[in-house]
Amino acid sequence: MRSLLIIVLLALPLKAVEPPTASAGRELPSYAASTAPITLDLISARFSEVDGRMKSLRAAFRQFARMDGSDAVQSVEGEVLFLKPDLLRLNHRLPEKQTVVCDGAWLWVYRESTNQVIQTRLESWRKSEPLAKGLLDFGRSADLLKRYAAVVSTVSSPGADGHRTFEVTLTPRPEDRQGTDADFELTLKASTRDFFPGDARLRVGRVSIHSVFEGVRLNPEFPAQTFRFAPPPGADVFQTPSPRP
Repeated sequence: MRSLLIIVLLALPLKAVEPPTASAGRELPSYAASTAPITLDLISARFSEVDGRMKSLRAAFRQFARMDGSDAVQSVEGEVLFLKPDLLRLNHRLPEKQTVVCDGAWLWVYRESTNQVIQTRLESWRKSEPLAKGLLDFGRSADLLKRYAAVVSTVSSPGADGHRTFEVTLTPRPEDRQGTDADFELTLKASTRDFFPGDARLRVGRVSIHSVFEGVRLNPEFPAQTFRFAPPPGADVFQTPSPRP
């Protein structure tokens, strides 16, 4: 299932590379509690405001993947660093230390056990894997609501602080469905406190993936080398072919 390749790659054991020190950034801004109905228009407007404030992001993440018919759950924990428009670094802490880097032109995956590097041109990958592209679109949450068919699926009762949580479920529009790889369901969960979708559940075929982002810091400053990758000496580099036009 090609649209899940990136998710599988992120769970492979890779060599850990410690990122340069970054400034701390700031917490997500808070909205006042409100009793107004939670509609797609409201969510889209708030998502757009949060997206507009975000220049960079740093957060801890947890990811859980499971196949239908299996009790085994693959879990990954680590840190994500992101700089608009498309620089990304994932540093996995559990189950093994690992690193994935997107430098804006290439997506790099290094496997220490085999001393092999998988290199994929970012633009080609995005064109061939629109679903995976959406999963890495930090700071573009409002765009997701426009790109896919969206519906407000759940809204909680107000908590002690007056805030509610809600879920938005996204599916491909009929004209965008091209085979089973394009058939998916992505559910984003957020709070009216900050309107940041820090909880995402993806369902594709027989695979379910749950991602949680915590300790989110907006606009930390990263040294330029944070998003650079050079294959280790002697490593075998495999470049994935670009899709045919």
